Amino acid sequence: MVNASRFPLYQKNPWFLWDFLISLLFVSALCFFFEPYWNTNDDVAMSMVAHGYGFAAVSSPTIVFSNVLWGHLVRSIPQINGVLGYSIVTLGTLVGISTAILFVLRQLGIGLLLSLFILLFILVRPVLLPQFTINAGLLAVAAIACWSLYEQQEKKYALLAGCMLAFCSYLVRNHEFLLIILIASPFLPWSKLLKDRAAQAAAIVLIIAISIATFIDYQAYQGSEWQAFTALDPARAPFTDFRADIQLNQHPEILSRHGYSTNDINLITEWFFVDPAIANPTALNAMLTELGPLAAQPNSLINGWEGIQALAHPVLLPSVVAAILLLFILPSRKLFITWVLCLMTLFTLGLLGRPGVLRVYIPVLALMLIAPFLEHSAQHTHKRLSWHLAQAVIIVAAIVNTLQIFSDSRATQQYSEAIRKNLSGFPNDTVVAWGLVFPYENVYPVLKQSESAMKYQHYSLGTDILAPFSRAFLEEKNGTGMIARLISKDGVPIIADAPLFNLLAIYCKEHFDGDLEELASQQYGHINLSWRRCNTQKTQSE
Repeated sequence: MVNASRFPLYQKNPWFLWDFLISLLFVSALCFFFEPYWNTNDDVAMSMVAHGYGFAAVSSPTIVFSNVLWGHLVRSIPQINGVLGYSIVTLGTLVGISTAILFVLRQLGIGLLLSLFILLFILVRPVLLPQFTINAGLLAVAAIACWSLYEQQEKKYALLAGCMLAFCSYLVRNHEFLLIILIASPFLPWSKLLKDRAAQAAAIVLIIAISIATFIDYQAYQGSEWQAFTALDPARAPFTDFRADIQLNQHPEILSRHGYSTNDINLITEWFFVDPAIANPTALNAMLTELGPLAAQPNSLINGWEGIQALAHPVLLPSVVAAILLLFILPSRKLFITWVLCLMTLFTLGLLGRPGVLRVYIPVLALMLIAPFLEHSAQHTHKRLSWHLAQAVIIVAAIVNTLQIFSDSRATQQYSEAIRKNLSGFPNDTVVAWGLVFPYENVYPVLKQSESAMKYQHYSLGTDILAPFSRAFLEEKNGTGMIARLISKDGVPIIADAPLFNLLAIYCKEHFDGDLEELASQQYGHINLSWRRCNTQKTQSE
Protein backbone atom coordinates (compact mmCIF):
# COMPACT_ATOMS: atom_id res chain seq x y z
CA MET A 1 0.00 0.00 0.00
CA VAL A 2 1.16 3.56 -0.74
CA ASN A 3 1.70 5.67 2.37
CA ALA A 4 -0.32 8.82 1.65
CA SER A 5 1.56 10.73 4.36
CA ARG A 6 4.61 10.72 2.10
CA PHE A 7 2.68 12.70 -0.51
CA PRO A 8 1.30 15.86 1.14
CA LEU A 9 -0.30 17.10 -2.07
CA TYR A 10 -2.33 13.91 -2.38
CA GLN A 11 -3.06 13.83 1.36
CA LYS A 12 -4.52 17.35 1.38
CA ASN A 13 -6.13 17.12 -2.05
CA PRO A 14 -7.11 13.54 -2.93
CA TRP A 15 -8.70 14.88 -6.10
CA PHE A 16 -5.21 15.54 -7.50
CA LEU A 17 -4.86 11.86 -8.40
CA TRP A 18 -8.23 11.93 -10.13
CA ASP A 19 -7.19 15.02 -12.09
CA PHE A 20 -4.09 13.16 -13.25
CA LEU A 21 -6.07 10.05 -14.19
CA ILE A 22 -8.64 12.13 -16.07
CA SER A 23 -5.87 13.91 -17.96
CA LEU A 24 -4.10 10.65 -18.78
CA LEU A 25 -7.38 9.13 -20.00
CA PHE A 26 -8.13 12.26 -22.04
CA VAL A 27 -4.80 12.22 -23.88
CA SER A 28 -4.81 8.42 -24.27
CA ALA A 29 -8.34 8.36 -25.67
CA LEU A 30 -7.51 11.01 -28.28
CA CYS A 31 -4.42 9.05 -29.34
CA PHE A 32 -6.41 5.80 -29.46
CA PHE A 33 -9.26 7.06 -31.64
CA PHE A 34 -7.15 9.40 -33.78
CA GLU A 35 -3.59 9.29 -35.08
CA PRO A 36 -1.58 12.31 -33.85
CA TYR A 37 0.63 14.10 -36.38
CA TRP A 38 3.25 16.73 -35.73
CA ASN A 39 2.03 20.25 -36.33
CA THR A 40 5.28 21.26 -38.07
CA ASN A 41 8.41 19.51 -39.31
CA ASP A 42 10.46 21.12 -36.50
CA ASP A 43 9.45 18.40 -34.07
CA VAL A 44 10.28 15.71 -36.61
CA ALA A 45 13.73 17.24 -36.99
CA MET A 46 14.28 17.43 -33.22
CA SER A 47 13.20 13.81 -32.82
CA MET A 48 15.63 12.82 -35.57
CA VAL A 49 18.47 14.60 -33.81
CA ALA A 50 17.61 13.16 -30.40
CA HIS A 51 17.39 9.59 -31.71
CA GLY A 52 19.76 9.61 -34.69
CA TYR A 53 17.72 8.86 -37.82
CA GLY A 54 16.56 10.69 -40.95
CA PHE A 55 18.86 13.64 -41.59
CA ALA A 56 20.73 13.04 -38.32
CA ALA A 57 23.63 10.62 -38.73
CA VAL A 58 24.14 10.34 -34.97
CA SER A 59 22.04 10.91 -31.87
CA SER A 60 22.66 14.17 -29.98
CA PRO A 61 21.08 16.14 -27.11
CA THR A 62 21.76 19.39 -29.00
CA ILE A 63 18.29 19.61 -30.52
CA VAL A 64 18.85 23.33 -31.21
CA PHE A 65 15.37 24.77 -30.67
CA SER A 66 15.03 23.42 -27.13
CA ASN A 67 17.56 23.58 -24.30
CA VAL A 68 20.21 20.86 -24.29
CA LEU A 69 18.93 19.71 -20.87
CA TRP A 70 15.58 18.94 -22.50
CA GLY A 71 17.50 17.09 -25.20
CA HIS A 72 19.18 14.93 -22.58
CA LEU A 73 15.77 14.19 -21.02
CA VAL A 74 14.29 13.17 -24.37
CA ARG A 75 17.22 10.87 -25.16
CA SER A 76 17.04 9.22 -21.73
CA ILE A 77 13.53 7.89 -22.40
CA PRO A 78 13.66 4.45 -24.04
CA GLN A 79 11.31 3.39 -26.80
CA ILE A 80 8.05 1.96 -25.51
CA ASN A 81 6.26 -0.30 -27.96
CA GLY A 82 8.08 1.45 -30.80
CA VAL A 83 7.20 4.97 -29.63
CA LEU A 84 10.28 7.19 -29.51
CA GLY A 85 11.32 9.09 -26.40
CA TYR A 86 10.68 12.48 -28.02
CA SER A 87 7.04 11.53 -28.64
CA ILE A 88 6.63 10.11 -25.13
CA VAL A 89 7.97 13.28 -23.51
CA THR A 90 5.80 15.46 -25.76
CA LEU A 91 2.57 13.64 -24.90
CA GLY A 92 3.62 13.26 -21.27
CA THR A 93 4.08 17.03 -21.10
CA LEU A 94 0.52 17.51 -22.31
CA VAL A 95 -0.73 15.14 -19.59
CA GLY A 96 1.13 17.24 -17.03
CA ILE A 97 -0.28 20.49 -18.41
CA SER A 98 -3.79 19.07 -18.37
CA THR A 99 -3.39 17.82 -14.79
CA ALA A 100 -2.13 21.18 -13.53
CA ILE A 101 -4.85 23.23 -15.23
CA LEU A 102 -7.65 20.88 -14.21
CA PHE A 103 -6.42 20.80 -10.62
CA VAL A 104 -6.17 24.60 -10.39
CA LEU A 105 -9.59 25.20 -11.91
CA ARG A 106 -11.24 22.77 -9.51
CA GLN A 107 -9.39 24.23 -6.51
CA LEU A 108 -10.64 27.67 -7.52
CA GLY A 109 -14.21 26.45 -7.47
CA ILE A 110 -14.81 25.85 -11.16
CA GLY A 111 -17.11 22.90 -11.64
CA LEU A 112 -15.85 19.63 -13.08
CA LEU A 113 -17.99 19.85 -16.24
CA LEU A 114 -16.87 23.37 -17.12
CA SER A 115 -13.25 22.51 -16.30
CA LEU A 116 -13.38 19.54 -18.66
CA PHE A 117 -14.76 21.66 -21.48
CA ILE A 118 -12.01 24.22 -20.93
CA LEU A 119 -9.46 21.42 -21.19
CA LEU A 120 -11.15 20.07 -24.30
CA PHE A 121 -11.08 23.52 -25.86
CA ILE A 122 -7.41 24.29 -25.31
CA LEU A 123 -5.82 20.82 -25.51
CA VAL A 124 -7.50 18.78 -28.24
CA ARG A 125 -5.45 20.43 -30.99
CA PRO A 126 -2.10 20.26 -29.13
CA VAL A 127 -2.67 16.54 -28.52
CA LEU A 128 -3.64 15.62 -32.08
CA LEU A 129 -1.22 18.11 -33.67
CA PRO A 130 1.55 18.49 -31.08
CA GLN A 131 4.28 21.12 -31.48
CA PHE A 132 7.05 22.06 -29.08
CA THR A 133 6.41 25.83 -29.16
CA ILE A 134 2.75 25.20 -28.31
CA ASN A 135 3.78 22.90 -25.47
CA ALA A 136 6.18 25.53 -24.13
CA GLY A 137 3.45 28.15 -24.17
CA LEU A 138 0.91 25.87 -22.50
CA LEU A 139 3.44 24.97 -19.80
CA ALA A 140 3.79 28.69 -19.10
CA VAL A 141 -0.01 29.10 -19.02
CA ALA A 142 -0.26 26.22 -16.53
CA ALA A 143 2.44 27.91 -14.44
CA ILE A 144 0.44 31.16 -14.42
CA ALA A 145 -2.63 29.20 -13.27
CA CYS A 146 -0.67 27.59 -10.41
CA TRP A 147 0.73 30.94 -9.30
CA SER A 148 -2.77 32.40 -9.36
CA LEU A 149 -3.92 29.61 -7.06
CA TYR A 150 -1.04 30.39 -4.70
CA GLU A 151 -1.89 34.09 -4.70
CA GLN A 152 -5.51 33.41 -3.77
CA GLN A 153 -5.15 30.44 -1.41
CA GLU A 154 -1.45 30.50 -0.36
CA LYS A 155 -0.93 26.83 -1.13
CA LYS A 156 2.83 26.41 -1.38
CA TYR A 157 2.65 23.29 -3.50
CA ALA A 158 0.95 25.45 -6.16
CA LEU A 159 3.88 27.89 -5.99
CA LEU A 160 6.37 25.04 -6.39
CA ALA A 161 4.39 23.41 -9.22
CA GLY A 162 4.19 26.75 -11.04
CA CYS A 163 7.96 27.18 -10.85
CA MET A 164 8.57 23.65 -12.13
CA LEU A 165 6.17 24.18 -15.04
CA ALA A 166 7.76 27.54 -15.83
CA PHE A 167 11.25 26.01 -15.83
CA CYS A 168 10.13 23.23 -18.19
CA SER A 169 8.50 25.85 -20.43
CA TYR A 170 11.80 27.70 -20.64
CA LEU A 171 13.66 24.50 -21.50
CA VAL A 172 11.24 23.56 -24.27
CA ARG A 173 11.17 26.99 -25.98
CA ASN A 174 12.52 30.00 -24.13
CA HIS A 175 11.10 32.56 -26.57
CA GLU A 176 7.51 31.35 -26.11
CA PHE A 177 7.99 31.19 -22.34
CA LEU A 178 9.07 34.83 -22.23
CA LEU A 179 6.22 35.83 -24.56
CA ILE A 180 3.54 34.25 -22.34
CA ILE A 181 5.09 35.67 -19.16
CA LEU A 182 5.06 39.15 -20.72
CA ILE A 183 1.44 38.98 -21.86
CA ALA A 184 0.28 37.35 -18.61
CA SER A 185 2.23 39.76 -16.39
CA PRO A 186 -0.97 41.30 -14.89
CA PHE A 187 -1.81 37.83 -13.53
CA LEU A 188 1.57 37.23 -11.89
CA PRO A 189 1.41 37.22 -8.05
CA TRP A 190 3.10 40.61 -7.64
CA SER A 191 1.63 41.22 -4.19
CA LYS A 192 3.14 37.97 -2.93
CA LEU A 193 6.50 38.70 -4.54
CA LEU A 194 6.69 42.02 -2.68
CA LYS A 195 6.06 40.66 0.81
CA ASP A 196 5.97 36.85 0.83
CA ARG A 197 9.31 35.18 1.55
CA ALA A 198 8.27 31.86 0.04
CA ALA A 199 7.34 33.57 -3.24
CA GLN A 200 10.57 35.56 -3.22
CA ALA A 201 12.65 32.44 -2.58
CA ALA A 202 10.83 30.55 -5.32
CA ALA A 203 11.40 33.39 -7.79
CA ILE A 204 15.10 33.53 -6.96
CA VAL A 205 15.51 29.76 -7.32
CA LEU A 206 13.64 29.82 -10.65
CA ILE A 207 15.83 32.61 -12.01
CA ILE A 208 18.99 30.80 -10.87
CA ALA A 209 17.79 27.52 -12.46
CA ILE A 210 17.02 29.29 -15.74
CA SER A 211 20.42 31.01 -15.67
CA ILE A 212 22.23 27.71 -15.11
CA ALA A 213 20.25 26.02 -17.88
CA THR A 214 21.05 28.91 -20.23
CA PHE A 215 24.77 28.64 -19.45
CA ILE A 216 24.79 24.86 -19.95
CA ASP A 217 22.99 25.25 -23.29
CA TYR A 218 25.43 27.98 -24.36
CA GLN A 219 28.42 25.83 -23.50
CA ALA A 220 27.04 22.89 -25.48
CA TYR A 221 27.49 24.86 -28.72
CA GLN A 222 30.93 26.35 -28.03
CA GLY A 223 33.04 23.52 -29.47
CA SER A 224 35.03 24.17 -32.62
CA GLU A 225 32.71 21.86 -34.57
CA TRP A 226 29.82 24.25 -33.87
CA GLN A 227 31.54 27.50 -34.92
CA ALA A 228 30.15 27.61 -38.45
CA PHE A 229 26.63 26.83 -37.21
CA THR A 230 26.61 29.39 -34.40
CA ALA A 231 27.95 32.07 -36.75
CA LEU A 232 25.37 31.48 -39.50
CA ASP A 233 22.25 30.81 -37.43
CA PRO A 234 21.66 34.38 -36.16
CA ALA A 235 22.70 35.84 -39.54
CA ARG A 236 20.21 33.76 -41.54
CA ALA A 237 17.22 34.31 -39.18
CA PRO A 238 16.29 37.78 -40.56
CA PHE A 239 16.04 36.21 -44.03
CA THR A 240 14.29 32.92 -43.23
CA ASP A 241 12.10 34.18 -40.38
CA PHE A 242 11.68 37.96 -40.64
CA ARG A 243 11.35 38.78 -44.37
CA ALA A 244 14.63 40.67 -44.72
CA ASP A 245 14.88 39.39 -48.30
CA ILE A 246 11.91 41.51 -49.39
CA GLN A 247 13.58 44.67 -48.15
CA LEU A 248 17.09 43.81 -49.31
CA ASN A 249 16.04 42.89 -52.85
CA GLN A 250 14.77 46.45 -53.18
CA HIS A 251 18.33 47.71 -52.73
CA PRO A 252 20.43 46.19 -55.55
CA GLU A 253 23.26 48.59 -54.73
CA ILE A 254 23.76 46.88 -51.36
CA LEU A 255 23.75 43.45 -53.00
CA SER A 256 26.23 44.57 -55.64
CA ARG A 257 28.68 45.93 -53.09
CA HIS A 258 28.83 42.53 -51.40
CA GLY A 259 28.86 40.40 -54.55
CA TYR A 260 25.31 39.01 -54.15
CA SER A 261 22.55 38.64 -56.70
CA THR A 262 18.83 38.68 -56.07
CA ASN A 263 18.83 34.93 -56.68
CA ASP A 264 21.48 34.45 -53.98
CA ILE A 265 19.25 36.22 -51.46
CA ASN A 266 16.27 34.15 -52.56
CA LEU A 267 18.33 31.00 -52.04
CA ILE A 268 19.23 32.07 -48.50
CA THR A 269 15.54 32.72 -47.81
CA GLU A 270 14.82 29.18 -49.04
CA TRP A 271 17.36 27.68 -46.60
CA PHE A 272 20.06 26.99 -49.22
CA PHE A 273 23.17 27.02 -47.04
CA VAL A 274 25.35 24.48 -48.84
CA ASP A 275 27.53 27.11 -50.53
CA PRO A 276 29.64 29.02 -47.97
CA ALA A 277 30.17 31.79 -50.52
CA ILE A 278 26.45 32.59 -50.25
CA ALA A 279 25.81 31.44 -46.68
CA ASN A 280 28.45 33.86 -45.45
CA PRO A 281 27.45 35.27 -42.04
CA THR A 282 29.92 38.18 -42.31
CA ALA A 283 28.47 39.36 -45.62
CA LEU A 284 24.85 38.76 -44.55
CA ASN A 285 25.32 40.76 -41.35
CA ALA A 286 27.06 43.56 -43.25
CA MET A 287 24.17 43.86 -45.71
CA LEU A 288 21.64 43.89 -42.89
CA THR A 289 23.60 46.64 -41.15
CA GLU A 290 23.49 48.75 -44.31
CA LEU A 291 19.78 48.08 -44.72
CA GLY A 292 18.96 49.20 -41.20
CA PRO A 293 16.41 47.87 -38.66
CA LEU A 294 13.66 45.77 -40.24
CA ALA A 295 11.02 47.43 -38.04
CA ALA A 296 11.90 50.77 -39.66
CA GLN A 297 11.33 49.56 -43.24
CA PRO A 298 8.46 51.02 -45.34
CA ASN A 299 6.09 48.03 -45.12
CA SER A 300 6.71 47.23 -41.44
CA LEU A 301 3.38 48.74 -40.34
CA ILE A 302 1.58 46.54 -42.85
CA ASN A 303 3.35 43.51 -41.39
CA GLY A 304 2.31 44.64 -37.92
CA TRP A 305 -1.31 44.80 -39.00
CA GLU A 306 -0.98 41.32 -40.52
CA GLY A 307 0.04 40.13 -37.05
CA ILE A 308 -3.34 41.31 -35.74
CA GLN A 309 -5.31 40.07 -38.75
CA ALA A 310 -3.93 36.56 -38.23
CA LEU A 311 -6.34 36.23 -35.30
CA ALA A 312 -9.08 35.72 -37.90
CA HIS A 313 -7.41 32.53 -39.18
CA PRO A 314 -9.93 29.61 -39.21
CA VAL A 315 -7.73 27.60 -36.83
CA LEU A 316 -7.80 30.41 -34.27
CA LEU A 317 -11.25 31.86 -34.84
CA PRO A 318 -13.26 29.75 -32.32
CA SER A 319 -10.75 30.62 -29.57
CA VAL A 320 -10.65 34.30 -30.54
CA VAL A 321 -14.44 34.66 -30.58
CA ALA A 322 -14.81 32.84 -27.26
CA ALA A 323 -12.01 34.87 -25.63
CA ILE A 324 -13.51 38.19 -26.77
CA LEU A 325 -16.95 37.19 -25.48
CA LEU A 326 -15.44 36.22 -22.12
CA LEU A 327 -13.73 39.62 -21.94
CA PHE A 328 -17.14 41.31 -22.04
CA ILE A 329 -19.01 38.72 -19.97
CA LEU A 330 -16.42 38.47 -17.17
CA PRO A 331 -14.55 41.80 -17.45
CA SER A 332 -11.69 42.84 -15.18
CA ARG A 333 -8.86 45.35 -15.20
CA LYS A 334 -6.23 42.58 -15.28
CA LEU A 335 -7.89 40.88 -18.24
CA PHE A 336 -8.20 44.15 -20.16
CA ILE A 337 -4.50 44.95 -19.66
CA THR A 338 -3.60 41.41 -20.71
CA TRP A 339 -5.54 41.88 -23.94
CA VAL A 340 -3.76 45.17 -24.60
CA LEU A 341 -0.38 43.49 -24.05
CA CYS A 342 -1.45 40.63 -26.30
CA LEU A 343 -2.40 42.87 -29.23
CA MET A 344 0.70 45.01 -28.79
CA THR A 345 2.91 41.92 -28.77
CA LEU A 346 1.31 40.40 -31.86
CA PHE A 347 1.61 43.73 -33.66
CA THR A 348 5.27 43.98 -32.68
CA LEU A 349 5.97 40.45 -33.95
CA GLY A 350 4.45 41.45 -37.28
CA LEU A 351 6.43 44.70 -37.24
CA LEU A 352 9.60 42.65 -36.95
CA GLY A 353 8.56 40.57 -39.96
CA ARG A 354 7.09 37.56 -38.16
CA PRO A 355 3.29 37.88 -38.45
CA GLY A 356 0.77 35.07 -38.24
CA VAL A 357 2.86 32.21 -36.82
CA LEU A 358 -0.06 30.16 -35.52
CA ARG A 359 1.96 28.00 -33.13
CA VAL A 360 2.88 31.20 -31.28
CA TYR A 361 -0.75 32.36 -31.11
CA ILE A 362 -2.35 29.14 -29.83
CA PRO A 363 -0.91 29.28 -26.26
CA VAL A 364 -1.65 33.01 -26.10
CA LEU A 365 -5.32 32.34 -26.81
CA ALA A 366 -5.32 29.49 -24.29
CA LEU A 367 -4.21 32.06 -21.72
CA MET A 368 -7.05 34.37 -22.76
CA LEU A 369 -9.57 31.57 -22.31
CA ILE A 370 -8.34 30.57 -18.84
CA ALA A 371 -7.57 34.01 -17.42
CA PRO A 372 -11.20 35.12 -16.89
CA PHE A 373 -11.84 32.09 -14.68
CA LEU A 374 -8.67 32.68 -12.66
CA GLU A 375 -9.87 36.21 -11.96
CA HIS A 376 -13.53 35.54 -11.20
CA SER A 377 -13.45 32.13 -9.55
CA ALA A 378 -13.02 33.53 -6.04
CA GLN A 379 -15.93 35.92 -6.46
CA HIS A 380 -19.56 35.01 -5.90
CA THR A 381 -20.49 34.88 -9.55
CA HIS A 382 -21.70 31.32 -9.86
CA LYS A 383 -25.36 32.26 -9.60
CA ARG A 384 -25.14 35.29 -11.86
CA LEU A 385 -26.29 35.37 -15.46
CA SER A 386 -22.77 36.31 -16.56
CA TRP A 387 -21.39 33.06 -15.15
CA HIS A 388 -23.96 30.97 -17.01
CA LEU A 389 -23.23 32.89 -20.21
CA ALA A 390 -19.52 32.23 -19.76
CA GLN A 391 -20.22 28.52 -19.35
CA ALA A 392 -22.35 28.49 -22.49
CA VAL A 393 -19.63 30.26 -24.50
CA ILE A 394 -16.97 27.73 -23.44
CA ILE A 395 -19.17 24.69 -24.05
CA VAL A 396 -20.44 25.77 -27.48
CA ALA A 397 -17.05 27.01 -28.69
CA ALA A 398 -15.30 23.87 -27.40
CA ILE A 399 -17.73 21.61 -29.26
CA VAL A 400 -17.38 23.59 -32.51
CA ASN A 401 -13.58 23.67 -32.22
CA THR A 402 -13.36 19.96 -31.39
CA LEU A 403 -15.56 18.86 -34.28
CA GLN A 404 -13.45 20.93 -36.65
CA ILE A 405 -10.23 19.38 -35.35
CA PHE A 406 -11.65 15.85 -35.47
CA SER A 407 -12.61 16.38 -39.11
CA ASP A 408 -9.17 17.75 -39.97
CA SER A 409 -7.50 14.89 -38.11
CA ARG A 410 -9.41 12.22 -40.07
CA ALA A 411 -8.53 13.91 -43.35
CA THR A 412 -4.86 14.15 -42.34
CA GLN A 413 -4.78 10.48 -41.40
CA GLN A 414 -6.18 9.39 -44.77
CA TYR A 415 -3.76 11.69 -46.61
CA SER A 416 -0.81 10.40 -44.58
CA GLU A 417 -1.66 6.76 -45.17
CA ALA A 418 -1.77 7.42 -48.92
CA ILE A 419 1.62 9.17 -48.79
CA ARG A 420 3.29 6.35 -46.87
CA LYS A 421 1.85 3.83 -49.33
CA ASN A 422 3.16 5.84 -52.31
CA LEU A 423 6.64 5.95 -50.78
CA SER A 424 7.00 2.19 -51.10
CA GLY A 425 10.38 1.52 -52.68
CA PHE A 426 11.81 4.92 -51.81
CA PRO A 427 15.64 4.64 -51.80
CA ASN A 428 17.65 4.31 -48.59
CA ASP A 429 20.60 6.18 -50.11
CA THR A 430 21.25 9.82 -49.24
CA VAL A 431 18.67 12.11 -50.87
CA VAL A 432 18.71 15.92 -50.76
CA ALA A 433 15.43 17.19 -49.28
CA TRP A 434 14.91 20.87 -50.05
CA GLY A 435 11.93 22.95 -49.01
CA LEU A 436 8.57 21.63 -47.88
CA VAL A 437 7.94 19.07 -50.63
CA PHE A 438 8.87 16.05 -48.54
CA PRO A 439 5.96 15.60 -46.07
CA TYR A 440 7.92 14.86 -42.88
CA GLU A 441 4.89 15.28 -40.62
CA ASN A 442 2.95 12.66 -42.58
CA VAL A 443 5.79 10.20 -43.06
CA TYR A 444 6.91 10.34 -39.42
CA PRO A 445 3.74 10.47 -37.25
CA VAL A 446 3.92 10.88 -33.49
CA LEU A 447 3.29 7.24 -32.56
CA LYS A 448 3.66 4.97 -35.60
CA GLN A 449 7.14 4.94 -37.15
CA SER A 450 7.45 2.56 -40.09
CA GLU A 451 10.67 0.57 -40.41
CA SER A 452 11.18 1.72 -43.99
CA ALA A 453 10.83 5.42 -43.13
CA MET A 454 13.37 5.06 -40.32
CA LYS A 455 15.93 3.93 -42.94
CA TYR A 456 15.56 6.99 -45.17
CA GLN A 457 18.71 9.13 -45.27
CA HIS A 458 17.94 12.81 -45.72
CA TYR A 459 20.42 15.49 -46.71
CA SER A 460 18.69 18.56 -45.27
CA LEU A 461 19.51 21.96 -46.77
CA GLY A 462 18.84 24.03 -43.64
CA THR A 463 21.41 25.21 -41.10
CA ASP A 464 21.61 21.54 -40.12
CA ILE A 465 24.23 21.05 -42.84
CA LEU A 466 26.57 22.88 -40.46
CA ALA A 467 25.55 20.91 -37.36
CA PRO A 468 28.02 18.12 -36.50
CA PHE A 469 25.25 15.57 -35.91
CA SER A 470 23.82 15.88 -39.43
CA ARG A 471 24.29 13.57 -42.37
CA ALA A 472 24.94 16.61 -44.58
CA PHE A 473 27.80 17.70 -42.29
CA LEU A 474 29.47 14.31 -42.70
CA GLU A 475 28.89 14.29 -46.46
CA GLU A 476 30.45 17.74 -46.79
CA LYS A 477 33.37 16.65 -44.65
CA ASN A 478 33.93 13.61 -46.89
CA GLY A 479 33.82 15.70 -50.06
CA THR A 480 30.50 14.26 -51.23
CA GLY A 481 28.30 17.22 -50.37
CA MET A 482 25.49 18.51 -52.56
CA ILE A 483 27.51 21.04 -54.57
CA ALA A 484 30.32 18.57 -55.22
CA ARG A 485 27.80 16.04 -56.49
CA LEU A 486 25.79 18.66 -58.40
CA ILE A 487 28.77 19.47 -60.64
CA SER A 488 29.86 15.84 -60.93
CA LYS A 489 29.08 13.48 -63.79
CA ASP A 490 26.46 11.47 -61.88
CA GLY A 491 24.62 14.44 -60.42
CA VAL A 492 22.67 14.43 -57.15
CA PRO A 493 19.14 13.18 -56.22
CA ILE A 494 16.95 16.06 -55.01
CA ILE A 495 13.38 16.44 -53.79
CA ALA A 496 12.17 19.99 -54.43
CA ASP A 497 9.41 21.88 -56.22
CA ALA A 498 9.66 23.71 -59.54
CA PRO A 499 10.37 27.22 -58.11
CA LEU A 500 13.32 25.86 -56.12
CA PHE A 501 14.73 24.09 -59.18
CA ASN A 502 14.42 27.41 -61.02
CA LEU A 503 16.53 29.07 -58.32
CA LEU A 504 19.03 26.22 -58.58
CA ALA A 505 19.24 26.66 -62.36
CA ILE A 506 20.05 30.36 -61.96
CA TYR A 507 22.60 29.49 -59.27
CA CYS A 508 24.22 27.00 -61.65
CA LYS A 509 24.45 29.67 -64.35
CA GLU A 510 25.68 32.49 -62.10
CA HIS A 511 28.24 30.55 -60.08
CA PHE A 512 29.45 27.84 -62.48
CA ASP A 513 28.47 29.23 -65.90
CA GLY A 514 26.59 25.98 -66.42
CA ASP A 515 23.14 24.66 -67.26
CA LEU A 516 21.01 22.57 -64.92
CA GLU A 517 20.05 19.23 -66.42
CA GLU A 518 17.66 16.54 -65.21
CA LEU A 519 19.31 13.14 -65.64
CA ALA A 520 16.44 10.99 -64.36
CA SER A 521 13.38 11.12 -62.14
CA GLN A 522 11.17 8.82 -60.11
CA GLN A 523 7.64 9.60 -58.96
CA TYR A 524 6.36 8.55 -55.53
CA GLY A 525 2.82 9.85 -55.47
CA HIS A 526 3.10 13.64 -55.58
CA ILE A 527 6.78 13.45 -54.53
CA ASN A 528 9.18 13.69 -57.46
CA LEU A 529 12.74 12.49 -56.87
CA SER A 530 14.90 14.13 -59.52
CA TRP A 531 18.59 13.55 -60.33
CA ARG A 532 20.07 16.91 -61.33
CA ARG A 533 23.45 17.93 -62.67
CA CYS A 534 25.00 21.34 -63.32
CA ASN A 535 26.70 20.95 -66.69
CA THR A 536 29.93 22.92 -66.54
CA GLN A 537 33.00 22.71 -68.73
CA LYS A 538 34.48 20.28 -66.22
CA THR A 539 31.50 17.90 -66.22
CA GLN A 540 31.29 18.03 -70.01
CA SER A 541 34.96 17.10 -70.29
CA GLU A 542 34.36 14.12 -67.99
